[in-house]
Amino acid sequence: MSNRYLVTLATCLVLLFSPLPIFAQELKAIEEGAKKEGKLNLYGSIREDEGKAIFDTFEKKYPGVKLDYFRSSEDKLVSRILVEAKAKTYNFDVLITTAAGHLKSLGLALKWSPPSASGIIPDLLDPDGTTVPVYINTNIIQYNTRLVAKADVPKGYEDLTHPKWKGKLCLEDSDFEWFVGLQSSMGKEKALDLFRKIAANQPAMRNGHGLLSDLVSAGECPIAINNYGNQVARAQKKGAPTDFVAINPVITIVAPGVVSNNSPHPNAAKLYLNWITSKEGQEFIVKNGGRIPVRVDVDPDPPRLTKGLKLQVAKRMEGKELKDAQALYRQTWQGR
Repeated sequence: MSNRYLVTLATCLVLLFSPLPIFAQELKAIEEGAKKEGKLNLYGSIREDEGKAIFDTFEKKYPGVKLDYFRSSEDKLVSRILVEAKAKTYNFDVLITTAAGHLKSLGLALKWSPPSASGIIPDLLDPDGTTVPVYINTNIIQYNTRLVAKADVPKGYEDLTHPKWKGKLCLEDSDFEWFVGLQSSMGKEKALDLFRKIAANQPAMRNGHGLLSDLVSAGECPIAINNYGNQVARAQKKGAPTDFVAINPVITIVAPGVVSNNSPHPNAAKLYLNWITSKEGQEFIVKNGGRIPVRVDVDPDPPRLTKGLKLQVAKRMEGKELKDAQALYRQTWQGR
């Protein structure tokens, strides 16, 4: 063997079997920096009661790093960050919500990919590594098991065009990504024709996926044309008579995290984003938050929320594209 070959082999063996590989050294430096900073400002859209156990666990794992959480809707979070940026009073360190990718186009997101990203489902990853998937929402058909007989459980969206469902359907009033995603997979004209036929059954429009799940569970609406899979799973765990049907390809919305490129606590920001997307962090958000994880080595609860399904990542829309989608959605479903 040549000396050059032996040196290369030795280098590879050191990297492979070293007790402190390069990424571990990086994380150690980040953790030490985070403890010196002592604080993390997290912005997000998950409920405080859902997030408290997650935040407490992070603080216990990394003592000395105090987490402050600010919760609001997606649009309000982005608006707040834009106001802060304009005033140059940068406050947020990490934003986790489905609208987080918007910060990339605004030049407010740091391009940084945590070591934990190596375990994330490849199809969910941001090609340029600026945003990092934290959890996903799958779009499914939800139904009440007491009001919908087994023989009548829809096998596809086409089944919802049947006149027997007139006045018995409901739909969230802002599922634009699902709406556009199905047009992409089915073809725009075919999808719109299908939607109009379902709309003839006069679905009730409601605001909020949690509310939609409650209405179906209570029997006020036998079938939700579309809802989030984790909402149904959460209702089932409470004993609600509800279940879901997933139609491939399943339109999937990614909720990513981004680190601010003007973060006042950059190490704490990186530490949190790496932990929440690690195997430990993902198992925790499944167990305590009922979220659908993004890692290949962590299953959702129940596993059938994603197992065996073809996930189609929905495109995040902005500007004119979003306004056009909103207008077409309302015209199709609400006749206005």
